[in-house]
Amino acid sequence: MWRNKQNAILIPVLILCVIILAGIKVYDQLQEKGGISEVKAGFMDDERLTKRQIINPGSSATSSSQDKKAESDNQGNAVIEPSLKEKGLSNNLESNGEKNEKSQDNLLVIKAVGDIMLGRGVEYHLDNQGRDSSYPFQHVAEVLSTADVVFGNLECPMTESSKSLDPSGKYILKCRPDVVESLKYAGFNILNLANNHIMDYYEKGLFDTMETLEKRGILYCGAGKDIREAREPAVMNVDGLRVYVLGYTDMAEYFYKGDPMIKYEAEEQKSGVAPRRLEYIKEDIESIQENADIIIVSLHWGVEDSFEVTKEQREFAYQLIDIGTDIILGHHPHKFQGVEIYKGKPIVYSMGNFIFDQNDPLKQESFILDMSFAGNELVSLELLPVRTIDKTHVIMPVGQDAMEMLNRELELCGKLGSKCAIINDKIVFNIKTNPDKEAES
Repeated sequence: MWRNKQNAILIPVLILCVIILAGIKVYDQLQEKGGISEVKAGFMDDERLTKRQIINPGSSATSSSQDKKAESDNQGNAVIEPSLKEKGLSNNLESNGEKNEKSQDNLLVIKAVGDIMLGRGVEYHLDNQGRDSSYPFQHVAEVLSTADVVFGNLECPMTESSKSLDPSGKYILKCRPDVVESLKYAGFNILNLANNHIMDYYEKGLFDTMETLEKRGILYCGAGKDIREAREPAVMNVDGLRVYVLGYTDMAEYFYKGDPMIKYEAEEQKSGVAPRRLEYIKEDIESIQENADIIIVSLHWGVEDSFEVTKEQREFAYQLIDIGTDIILGHHPHKFQGVEIYKGKPIVYSMGNFIFDQNDPLKQESFILDMSFAGNELVSLELLPVRTIDKTHVIMPVGQDAMEMLNRELELCGKLGSKCAIINDKIVFNIKTNPDKEAES
C-alpha cells in the first residue's frame, strides 16, 4: 500500500522534471539562433507603433498597410516609427524637442494664436470661481513668452460701456478692460482689431480698447479713428529686424442693427476697421516694403464654423504673397483650418479659437503657431496643440489626448499640399518651397 502511494507521488514529479529539462533545452536552442531576441524585438516594434509619428515621405523606412493608407489620406504625409527622428528625417527639430528659446539670439521667434474672447461665458465662469487674471493662460504663458512677437486676434472690445448694437441683429461681445492684465501676463504684444466684433459697443468700445492696449504697451493693427489709422501697421523692431503687421477684415461693409445702425468700415472721417480689399493691402505693402524685414497680414475671413478653405481664399492669399507678404494669419471660422506653404511662406487660413466660450468641442481646440526666422528667412514652422478647458483656461494636451486633433490637422494640411510631421506632440512642417507652385506663378 505504502509503495503504491510512493509511486503515485514520484511519477508525476518525474514527468514534471522531464518537461522542465526539455523546456530549458528548447530555450537554449532558440537563444543560440536568435529566436528569443527576434520575439522580443517584435514586441518592441509593436510597442513603438502605438506611439507612431507621421512625418514627411521620402525615407527608406518601410510602412505597414495601415501606414500606407494614412499616407494616402494625408496627401503624401507618411506614418513611420519615431526612432527615425533620431536619424534626422524630421526637419527643423532638436534632439530634446525644445527650440526657440530667447537665448538663441540669431533667431527671431514669432508665435501666433486665433480668437481671444475673455468676456461673456468666460468672464462668468472666471468670476464664479474667483480666478485671478493669470488663470486663463497659466499653462501656456511660459511657451508664449519664449517668442519675440506674440500675436492674437482680440475678438471683443475691452470696455465698461453699456450701449451696444441690437443683440437681436448679431452676437454682441465685450470684456472688461482689466482683462488686459491676462493678455500682458501671457506675453501678447501685438493684437489684431480688424474683426466683426470690435465695434459691438460702437466707437466708444473701440476707443476704450485702443486706449487700454496703449496704456499697457500692447500694439494693435486693423482699426483706428479713421481709415488711414486703421490701415497703419503695428511695427516691432527686434534686434534690428523690423516686423510689420497689417490687419483687415471681411464684413466691414455690412450695416448692423442698432441705435443708430452702423457699419464697421473706417472712412476718412469715421472710426472703424480696415476692410479686406486687395487694392488697400497692395498699397499698404508697397508703402512699407522698403523698411520691413518681415510683413505679416492678418485677415478676418473665411467660412464660419468650417474646416474648409475656399478657392477664393487660396487665390487671394497667393496674390498677397506674390506682392510681398511673408506670413498670412487668418481667423473668424472658430476652427483651426489647414496650413499651406506657398513659395516658402506660411498661409494659416484660420487659427481657430484660442480661448472662447463656444460649446462645440472642435471650437475649443486649436494650435499655437510657432515660427523661427534667421534674418527674414523662415527656418522653422510648428503647430503646438492647445485646448480650452471649462471655458476658463487654456492647456496644452499631450500624448493620446492630443492625437485626434493632431491627426485631423495633419490631414487638413495634407489636402493643401503641405508636407508635415507629428513629432513630440506637435506638427512640424517641411518649409521648402513647393516647386509646382513656383512653376505655376
